[in-house]
Amino acid sequence: MDPRPISSPNLASIQAKYLARSPLLRLANQRFLQTVQSLAQGLAAERWLDVGCGEGLVFELLTACLPGRGQGVDVDPARVAEARRRLPGAPLVVGDAHHLPFPDGAFDLVVMLELLEHVGDPRQAVAEAHRLTSRYLLASVPHEPWWRLANMARLKYLRAWGNTPEHINHWSRRGFLRLLGEGFHPLQVRNPLVWTFVLAEKHP
Repeated sequence: MDPRPISSPNLASIQAKYLARSPLLRLANQRFLQTVQSLAQGLAAERWLDVGCGEGLVFELLTACLPGRGQGVDVDPARVAEARRRLPGAPLVVGDAHHLPFPDGAFDLVVMLELLEHVGDPRQAVAEAHRLTSRYLLASVPHEPWWRLANMARLKYLRAWGNTPEHINHWSRRGFLRLLGEGFHPLQVRNPLVWTFVLAEKHP
């Protein structure tokens, strides 16, 4: 029997994160999207892949600030259907981050934002990114322990010590860099509020 945990279920309501009424959550989401934009702008990525594209909000942002044509993939058919509704004609498919249906080196950039905390085998997902990208990886995860502390400060998930229910993996900044360092060299590392972002280049 495989001892690895399965990927976490999608417990959050579709688009709930981006429809939050709280001014603090709105500010956090704004900072998150601003960081995505600033790291992606200027990359020479004619072919790019958004893994865990969800409802397509980040995919839409990336389309506006990256050259070429993107591809999106998500394990949740409901989220892919919503993304297709929002972005007619966008190439969006259902797929598992552990085993992605694309050939080696198919993309100049692979994007994995707020994904790796959910997958059963994050090393395998990063290995897939390494296989698929010819150059760049842009990835983010919640920055621990600050993520949990922020949840507890707003009285969320207190019995779980602030852990969001569907998060089954957790990293400090150093731990996340260690995970990515097996196949990538970091070019930029940022910690906006409660996230760690890394723009990295593939090791030869």
